[in-house]
Amino acid sequence: MGRVRESGLPGVAAGPDAPVAAAEAVTLPEFAAGNQPWRIGAVMFSRVMAPRKLPELRSIAEGFRPDLVLHAPVDLAAPILAAERGVPSITYGTGLLLEPELIAAMAEWVAPLWHSSGLAADEHAGLYRYGYLDPVPASLQPDLGPAADIAQPIRPAVSGRIDDVLPERIRRLGDRPVIYVSLGTVPIFNQPSAFEPLLAGVDGMDADVVVTVGADTDPRALGSVPPNIHVEQWLSLSALLPRCDVVLCHAGAGTSLAALSHGLPLVLTPRGADQFPTAAACRRAGAARVLMPDEVTPDNVRAAVEAISNDTSYRAAAIRLQAEITARPSAAAAAETMLHRFVLEA
Repeated sequence: MGRVRESGLPGVAAGPDAPVAAAEAVTLPEFAAGNQPWRIGAVMFSRVMAPRKLPELRSIAEGFRPDLVLHAPVDLAAPILAAERGVPSITYGTGLLLEPELIAAMAEWVAPLWHSSGLAADEHAGLYRYGYLDPVPASLQPDLGPAADIAQPIRPAVSGRIDDVLPERIRRLGDRPVIYVSLGTVPIFNQPSAFEPLLAGVDGMDADVVVTVGADTDPRALGSVPPNIHVEQWLSLSALLPRCDVVLCHAGAGTSLAALSHGLPLVLTPRGADQFPTAAACRRAGAARVLMPDEVTPDNVRAAVEAISNDTSYRAAAIRLQAEITARPSAAAAAETMLHRFVLEA
């Protein structure tokens, strides 16, 4: 929210924080009824966040009166609000299309909210009503499924700007390979303990390692680290990634697409949400090595990083994906298309 306001746009918070929602989600019977990797997210988004967020969105919309609603696929209250107000809603697909089983579960669990609004429940939880902004190159996402007829390609966003100022200790790097390590910004995935096998794996390598732990984590929580490992809360990826050679991350769509936008090969350690299909797609494209949860050991991490560093085919595949991403329309062009299609010409 802070960066939204810094850009000059108004911002209003709505709905519970993700850590609070996640803690409640794991106590619900819907979560206990299965063990799919996506289950905690599905329960959190549909059974906890959407019911709390919808009344807050209604209050905001009374004053704002939107003509168009743009929302993430995890915001299941937004399409209900749009349907109530009779305006289009467009999903910004932050990663690979969500698994059909996941969509079906979320649609079932959020259906009472649609019914309580006097609306027929949407079979896709409201995600594909009018448009789907698709930031994923076709090589990673060849089948758009229910979004095929409404998809609008867009170049994925990379946080920050190329001219952002990095800390001096990061700006000095570059005499040897640089490895970027991230487990994203969601607390259920980036606990300090999850970094331990990753950092142990790269410890002692002839490389510099840049780690970001997220705004909710104190870098000191990782304990004492070797001098070649540099730990920060957040860095501008637009400024950092051009200095990097390898990305070791959780297969979150944002981090993975940011790395590929710079032609960087990946070592991916998926743990949940959309990370497994993202990791599988990057591996099929030849741009990544993937370590499943029971494979994330220091020795395996080190071997995977060395493999993609020494085998040029991984970098070549990442560069091919970079070209696909660069050819996609910019956010500004996609915004203009949406404005004309759904507002000015409506």
